Amino acid sequence: MKIAIIGEKDAILGFKPLGIETFPVVDAKEAEERLKSLAQDRDYATIYLTESLSSQIKELITELSKFSNIVIVPGKGETLGLARERLKKISEKALGTDILKEEEK
Repeated sequence: MKIAIIGEKDAILGFKPLGIETFPVVDAKEAEERLKSLAQDRDYATIYLTESLSSQIKELITELSKFSNIVIVPGKGETLGLARERLKKISEKALGTDILKEEEK
């Protein structure tokens, strides 16, 4: 099984030496097309997507997540918190509780 990452070129090239196939894209439309293509290819066990692009194609990610393992990762620069939010939802669904909640001060 293969692993892929879709995102801005400068944010994803560091994954190549790890054996992850990189798919640089320039905009959300291109990311959407690539994600659809990779999700249909059953050789990919996991598809990573930078959060800046994921914020623009949330509906498609939700739809394809029923059939593919899509993981949102922070890209280059500031994080939008989307990767943490998605992980929180997945863990709540799997475990029945929020294991990522922040401690009250």
